[in-house]
Order: sequence, then C-alpha cells, then structure tokens
Amino acid sequence: MTVIATVITAHFTVHATDSFITFPKNDGTFEIKESKKTKIVPVPAWRGALSYWGLATQKPDWPTLKWLQVRAQKAREHSSAEEFAQAIASELTTTLRSRTFQNTLERGMGIHFSAHEEVNGYWIPELFHIRNWTDEGYSAVRENFEVTRETFGATQNTRDRSGADRTPERRLHVYKFLQEGKMLIFNNGDPALFNPIANSVLSTLSGLHQQGKLRDPTDVKTHLAIARRPVEIASKLLADFTRNDMRRVGGKPHDLAIAPNGQMTSTTGDG
Repeated sequence: MTVIATVITAHFTVHATDSFITFPKNDGTFEIKESKKTKIVPVPAWRGALSYWGLATQKPDWPTLKWLQVRAQKAREHSSAEEFAQAIASELTTTLRSRTFQNTLERGMGIHFSAHEEVNGYWIPELFHIRNWTDEGYSAVRENFEVTRETFGATQNTRDRSGADRTPERRLHVYKFLQEGKMLIFNNGDPALFNPIANSVLSTLSGLHQQGKLRDPTDVKTHLAIARRPVEIASKLLADFTRNDMRRVGGKPHDLAIAPNGQMTSTTGDG
C-alpha cells in the first residue's frame, strides 16, 4: 500500500508519496520489493502529474510506473486534461480485465492526476481522482475505473461530485477560493495509519497558511515540505514501531511541485 498526499494552493500543486512496493506472503506478512523508486509521473502537457497507490505491478511485464510514464508521454494526443484522465481510466479497465489476480482486491488502484486548465485567461488547478475502489476503506473494487473532479467539491466540504464541476463558473469558484489564501488537501493510501496523520499535519499547516502565519507561504520549498511531511512521519512511525515484515509504507519519500505556468520543482529528483 502506498501513501500519497496532494496539496493545492494558488501558487503550486504538490504531489508527495512514499516508495514502498510490497507483496503479501502466505503467512500474512509482506515482502518489500522496492523502497526507492518514485510513484510520481510528470505530465508536462497538462501542467500536472500522476501519483498512484494500490496496484504497483502485476507480473514483470506490467509495472504501473512504466505504464503511466508511457501514457504521460502521449498526453498531448488528447484534447483536454479531462479527456486524458478518461483515457487512462478506460485503458486501465480494459487492461486489468484481461489479467488474472489471486483475489479481486489485488486489482485495486487509485491515481491522483493534477492538471492546470485555462479558464477565462486563468490557469486553474484541478485534481482528477481515477480509481476502481468502491469506498474509502478499500474493501472492494469495481470492474470499471471512474474519474471525478475533486476541487470544487472540496471547496464546498461535500462528497458530492458532478459533471457540472467542469463548468467555467465552478472552475472560477475554485480559483477565487485559492486566491483567498486557502489550501486544498487530498490524501489516500492506508486509511487506518496514514489518514489520521495526514489530516492532522496538513490541517494544521493549512490553518497556518490561511491565517497568514506560514513561513515563506509562496516558496516552492515550503510547499514541497508541506506535502512531503505527513509521508515522512508515517514512514518514520512504521520504521520505529512496526515489525519489518509487516511494514507496507516507507522507503525514500518523493515530491513534485507544479506551478500554474507549468514549471516543475522537486527536492527528490522527480521533476
């Protein structure tokens, strides 16, 4: 299981993840297969990036990272960021339908795809949530992947997501929300371990940001640290207190910040 955080402000959209890839063993423990490689894929064509959790590889011929990197290189073939997100969802549905798994949960996967869209001359960030999970507890998966826009609903503090969220009126609402110094936060991964940590840390930092107390609030390094910190804390907590054969989160942290003009910055070599 991966943990990922995506933080959006008026200045940057930032992705952060751990790097563990683990495989379950017959005795209920886990084998760590990877602890350094990134789970973030830049998408320059749409001034954004992809980060993922859940299914990380399914036999050597289908590594998730490589699959997404190939699609990101062809992202400009699609007419919009939303069309690209829908294409990813459709291809994943078709690809995973043709493959076999020991149990259905092994095919569970989620993706944060951030992008900036031009609306009335403004470059406005959006987060497309691509997944086949049926619930936030990751207890079941559906056959088809679905795509939702997340930013407008998040500004309303509601779980409702609608096709109307793509309208210029709602996109401009998101722009105004961010220009007021507010922050949008999205995290996924281990719901029992990571979400309480991420929600606590990121909510505190969001409060500091909104109150004007955050040090260097427009600095890219500040933004990268904000998104990366809960991933680092969760990884350190597990390293200190969990049996090595039960750890599913950890390894090298990764981060990537994207400005509205498309410029990318990373402290971990992911730019």
